[in-house]
Amino acid sequence: MFEHKNEYPVILIPGVIAYGEESKLHKAFPYFGMSATGFQNVVTNKLDMECHTVSFEVLSSVWDRTCELYAQLVGGTVDYGAAHSSKYGHARYGKTYEKPMLKAWDKITLVAHGFGAPVARLFIELLYNGSEEERNATPAGELSDLFRGGFRGKIHALVTIAGINDGISTAEALEGRFPGAKRLMTKAATAADMLLQYTHFVDPYYNRDGMPLTQHGLRAYIARGEEGSKLQFSEDAIDSYLRKNDNIFFDMGPWGMQTLNSKLDTFDDIYYLSYSGEVTKTVLGRATLPGLRAGVTLPFAALVSTFENYLPESPIITKKDQDNDGLVNTNSSMPPINEEAAAFRAAEYCQPGIWYQMPIENRNHFSFTGLFVRPDRYLDDIYNLMEIVCNLE
Repeated sequence: MFEHKNEYPVILIPGVIAYGEESKLHKAFPYFGMSATGFQNVVTNKLDMECHTVSFEVLSSVWDRTCELYAQLVGGTVDYGAAHSSKYGHARYGKTYEKPMLKAWDKITLVAHGFGAPVARLFIELLYNGSEEERNATPAGELSDLFRGGFRGKIHALVTIAGINDGISTAEALEGRFPGAKRLMTKAATAADMLLQYTHFVDPYYNRDGMPLTQHGLRAYIARGEEGSKLQFSEDAIDSYLRKNDNIFFDMGPWGMQTLNSKLDTFDDIYYLSYSGEVTKTVLGRATLPGLRAGVTLPFAALVSTFENYLPESPIITKKDQDNDGLVNTNSSMPPINEEAAAFRAAEYCQPGIWYQMPIENRNHFSFTGLFVRPDRYLDDIYNLMEIVCNLE
């Protein structure tokens, strides 16, 4: 197929719609591949390399997803940390994964889409440096190895695809135009989680009726009364979730990503690549509007491309933030601000510790995951990416 300088296992990290190989949906409609062809299947069966797709609780924050990622790779129960769970008032432990995904862990390559990008970056930070806050707060013998740190050399490369490397304005634009949108999306995600996980009757992470209980206590359930059955939600838990800076909406926004980026480093033994898309263009030198390539993301592309905010109590969003791929602002999907970056030329010119930006493509956020992309074209995308990754020294 092509020459290999390495064959490190590839871990695919999904974005907001966070399902992976443990989900039944993955077999018919994989997150990485969708209506085209499965990324994991191609790498496993055509390139003969180990590849896995992780899953997350839909409403988990960057920190919580990072802990979920680690538990899936090495096996065991998700530990959100004694300090973190106490600070944000949610359960310390989550699901238990009986078997580790990885057969062995020498080095791995992380390929992250959308909201998976900050998860991958925090994961690397904790692997390398651990968490001093967790080390200080956790009783002896209870500390997760993730928080100990000291795993330098375990990551070969990080590839972010339409990744949120700096804050995006999508959630703020939705809430600004449609007050209550975040609450509605929280309910929708909770209901979707209930439907997707309803068969987990024997999993202790779920209640006896099979309805999911997240670490935040978010719950959807069927209430039966004289007027029939109605879908109900844990309203108090939703209020608590949205108030805390430990939710997906805060983390993906400008303030959340600014806070996270201040704690993250770029390491000199890891290769970094970023792919970006853009479906908007400036019309008559003034208005930023989405084009036909926006596809299914057109409503969101239009919303983000016309949203500005200059109120001091909210994140400042200016015209420079309006170009987007339908969900992620283009400038956010490029290398993190203040990190050393260069334009990508070829794998042999890449050096670890420097971000390399691919040419910005005229494609929407979900086309990077194969949605409504011809299978042969998406297969070319996979081969092109893997040829680069496998030829980084």
